[in-house]
Amino acid sequence: MIDCMTNLTEGLKIDDKDKKVSVAYKDSKSLPDNNATAKKRKSLALEREQWTRPLDFIMSMIAYAVGLGSFLVVYSIFFSLGALPVFILEITLGQYVQRGAMEIWNLCPLFKGVGIGNVVIAFMCIAYFCVISSWSIFYMINSIASVFPWETCNNWWNDKTCITGRESATVISRIIANLSKFNLTTETSVEQYWE
Repeated sequence: MIDCMTNLTEGLKIDDKDKKVSVAYKDSKSLPDNNATAKKRKSLALEREQWTRPLDFIMSMIAYAVGLGSFLVVYSIFFSLGALPVFILEITLGQYVQRGAMEIWNLCPLFKGVGIGNVVIAFMCIAYFCVISSWSIFYMINSIASVFPWETCNNWWNDKTCITGRESATVISRIIANLSKFNLTTETSVEQYWE
């Protein structure tokens, strides 16, 4: 330990002009080579990953900024390059040959399944679209009433856990205290209406 300290103090140079301290080591084997470390750092800096094209960087930044909406780019590309031309082809050929969606693709036996697939997908879309449309019509008709059905707890579908949100704080705390004894929770009249 003492020998190491003498090696350090022997090589110590203090420059009063520049107010710098420099150290020169006698034993170069015991200390790391600063030049080799600098070369290693430089080589690590050169091995950094690069974008293959500038457009890759721009697209990744757009995807980062948009977030989950970035799927719209792929959707719009497939729609404009795939779905729209096939749709226009089916419409124009159907009018020209005077055939339906299933029969128009019989012109080329390879694409016979496309017509069948279009009809199957149309029926699948109709199945859920009718339900959504019926919800909208049902809501519109019930919205015309002077008192909304989901506004009160006096309906046949409500149970004892129903609250409207218009009760006072003391009533709500009493209801919650009573229900918590039996491990029950409250539900709003809106939740009970739509369930």
